[in-house]
Amino acid sequence: MSNLEERRLTRRSVMRGLGLAGAGVLGASLLAACGASATTTGTTASASSAAAPTTAAATTAATSAAATTSSASKTVAAAATSSTEAVIGQNPTGAKGVVTWLTRTGVSETTWEQKVAVPDFQKANPNIKINLIIAPWAQFDPKLFTLFAANTPVDLWTHWGQSGFADYVHKGMVADLTSLIAADHYDLTAFQPGMTDIYKLGGKQLGLPNDTTYGMPLYYNADALQKAGITAPGVDWTKPWSWAEMVDAAKKLTTNYGAPTATYGISVPTDLQLLARLGGIDLFTWDVVNTGLAKPADYHADSPEVLAGVQAVYDLMYKDKVMPTPQLNNALGAGGLDPFVAGKLAMTWNGGWDYWNYKPEIKSFKWPPAADPSLKTNNTTEYTDPWMLSSASKDLPSAWTFMKYLLSFDGQVAYMTATGAPPANAKAAEQWLTAFQAPTGLSTDQLKQVTSGALTHGKESFNHLLVGYNEYITAENNALNQVWSGKLSPSDGLKQAKEQVDAVLSKQT
Repeated sequence: MSNLEERRLTRRSVMRGLGLAGAGVLGASLLAACGASATTTGTTASASSAAAPTTAAATTAATSAAATTSSASKTVAAAATSSTEAVIGQNPTGAKGVVTWLTRTGVSETTWEQKVAVPDFQKANPNIKINLIIAPWAQFDPKLFTLFAANTPVDLWTHWGQSGFADYVHKGMVADLTSLIAADHYDLTAFQPGMTDIYKLGGKQLGLPNDTTYGMPLYYNADALQKAGITAPGVDWTKPWSWAEMVDAAKKLTTNYGAPTATYGISVPTDLQLLARLGGIDLFTWDVVNTGLAKPADYHADSPEVLAGVQAVYDLMYKDKVMPTPQLNNALGAGGLDPFVAGKLAMTWNGGWDYWNYKPEIKSFKWPPAADPSLKTNNTTEYTDPWMLSSASKDLPSAWTFMKYLLSFDGQVAYMTATGAPPANAKAAEQWLTAFQAPTGLSTDQLKQVTSGALTHGKESFNHLLVGYNEYITAENNALNQVWSGKLSPSDGLKQAKEQVDAVLSKQT
């Protein structure tokens, strides 16, 4: 697979990308942060990696309809390919002093794991051996669950398969790190603000963050905006473009809509949890993340706030005609073309994984990230991947020692250098920012403002925090794909989504 293919095949993209009728509707990139990984070579911020925020796991990391279309068809093929690839590595034996680490297939990450992380750790800790198991996306969870069922569990993993953190917690697979942290006086302030709280439940620290996506920023072609005489959006999330300003700019940037020679003003994610936040509400009642178990009353697809978000994006396609429809996306994505990279799309509102996707791909123009425009709010979705330790580990102290190495400054720098993903470690993240001054045209201070603003305006993706999210999103997309293709109105599509997701939620225990 190519860099773009593999990075965008994640849990998020598979959950949404498969069966999205070519809409790119938040398809492939949704998985980006937590799901399948990338195959790029390893210069800092030039290779794709996990993170969703993940990762894509899929949900995440929702992607723009146009920019995702090119990867949506690839996602289907990639998922099929991953199901036939072999798992690499030996099953755990339960021996003391051996830590089994389950990871996903991906050239950049595998190179980092095999040639950097494992040898560096073992050199510093000669009494601990790392048993590395590498699984394709489609086989990640089956391998994980099979080993747990056999009482030969892996010791350390993250949600790089179809399931999310909440699924693993609900199954009782995740160890409580609280006493380990306290005993070692482990410094949680070394992480970027708020990240450790994401995976803390009931006072228990059940995971520690490895990487993030810095939300879902608005990227723009600086040359295109300058040529059109448009004042660029800023990096201050408290002073964003209004929705009307965004639409006005997109109209000026759109030419020959629907024609083979067309250029489009903007593409906006169709991820319902993001559109709900733009409309002023969380798609699910937020408190439900404390248990991970949602009920029909917790799902707000029938709210006026969600309708406002969906209608606004629907209008970009069918009223304002500044955003490609799914049908037009199919043409734009032909041959694996990313329309933003190719100059066919002036602005793309997409996941933070495109920081490291665009850096090696775009050489002909600057592509600054900006604060998201505001509908009722400009709150965004984060995709943060945590390392987790097994509750059934045969050698928890050794596994904890290895986790600490991965999350140390040196471990995080090595990871970001190989994969390009933003590290959770605050000091390492400062180094990560410097790599993006030249390609974006922004100063380090501006980059720090736009990324930190995303964190303060963001909430973690529900695909990490709710049990069974894959089933919810499948039911949801069955209805909403009809909206984005123009076959149903936003109100009718959301009514169907509510009915279908409620039916799934009603069966949940």
